Formats: sequence, structure tokens, C-alpha cells
Amino acid sequence: MESITVFSAGSFQYALQELSDIFRQIHHVEIKAFCGPAGILRQQIEQGEKCDIFISANPENVFQLADSKTIYQKLTIAFNQLALTTLNLEQFRHKSIFELLFDCSLRLATSTPRSDPCGDYTWLLFDKIEQYFPSEGESLKRRALKLVGGTSSNIIPKGKIASRYLLSNGYADMMIGYSHYQVRSEFDLSESYASMNTDFNIGITNQVFLTYIFPVEFEVKAEYVMALLSNVESAVKFFQFLRSDIAKQIIKNHGFLLE
Repeated sequence: MESITVFSAGSFQYALQELSDIFRQIHHVEIKAFCGPAGILRQQIEQGEKCDIFISANPENVFQLADSKTIYQKLTIAFNQLALTTLNLEQFRHKSIFELLFDCSLRLATSTPRSDPCGDYTWLLFDKIEQYFPSEGESLKRRALKLVGGTSSNIIPKGKIASRYLLSNGYADMMIGYSHYQVRSEFDLSESYASMNTDFNIGITNQVFLTYIFPVEFEVKAEYVMALLSNVESAVKFFQFLRSDIAKQIIKNHGFLLE
């Protein structure tokens, strides 16, 4: 069976798997997907690794790649936002997102800036927090445990959601990551909190985890861009498929935003 190679942001891997399965059934083309921190994947492509389509959670990686590789087409296919996750324990319940973040006794896990776009977006969030709460944003940068997405970050077993794994196994008390992982929770959502109070306490809960969405003033939107790096017919077809209405619905079903 013919195959093409896709390098994709790790946060897009579950959507990509479903999209690849459907494409394979229609066109009989195998998608060889390599998922991980987009910054590291970009470096591998720059160093000569074969890649037909690159999907990054940050447009900057595509811009940098254009300095050394031919990009035949590029397109934004999804957006994401940041969220704070904790275990569903009494010590975290009924607290605002900033009461949790500013509690220096709590260990905060993040992705790694420069290597992982989620880390870059998190540092942008800290800059916004610094504007509203002087010294707190810089404090968060110093306190953050960069446990995901770095060249030496190998704590998370393959196939595990970082926040779920790190919190369940005691590596951290809370984590900032992408909000779309809510839809992949291991447990059914039991109730939804909508604007609990003016202290920005917005959350979604299930049996094990609490997830807090940042208020609009602090919103940092992640932009997922795909780049076509090959003019091979099968790669072009898959690129076009990812632009289709069917693909958009699948991407949306995985918790991503389309605008």
C-alpha cells in the first residue's frame, strides 16, 4: 500500500488518527504519523527527515521551516485554548483559577517553551497575567515545572494524556495544557460550571479531574497550521482531505475550535 509521512503536533494525534483511518479507507493510502512537540519535529525535518505534511500547533514553526524547505501550501486547520487541570480533591474545589495558580505551595506543571508550542503559549499567558497581577506572571515562570515537550522530557508514557498522568502519579498538583483534552477524559463529565463568580472560577468537573478555562482577558489561542512539503499526489490528496467539511467535523469532535 502506498504511504505518506506526516509529522504532527502531539496534541493533534487523536484527531489525526481518525482522519488517517478514514482517508486510508477511501484512497488506500497509509499515513505514517510521527507525533510529538512541534518544535522538535521541525528540527528533525530541517535535519533531513522525510516528511510530506507537517502539522504544527504554532505557525512560527512553519515560518521557520520555510527558510530551508519548500512549502507548497499551508493552511490553518484548527485552534485551541489553554486550561488548568487539577485532581478533583477538596483542597482544589470552590477555588478560582488564580487562587490556585498563585498558591506557591502547589506544584505547577507545564510544557517546555521553544520545544513545545503549548509551552510557548503558556509563557504568553504568564505575560498576560503579569500585566494584570504584577510579579505573579514572572513568579509562575520561575515556579513552573517543565515536564512535557522537552528533549529530555520522557516521563509521560506513549498514549497517555500528560495532565492526567502527571497529576494522577504525583508529579505535580496542577497543570496548564490544552483544553481540548477535556473530550478525552477517561470518565464521563458529570456536570459543568458556568461563570461561578466574578473571580473567574470557571470549571468542568468529572469523577477524577477539575478543569478550569481562563477568562477571556487572559485567552491565548493556539493556531494549528499544516504545511504541504511534498508535491506527491497522495500527499496533496491528504492535504486537501484535511480541508474538507468531513475533516472539519472530526477535528471539532475532538475538542478543537474552528475559529
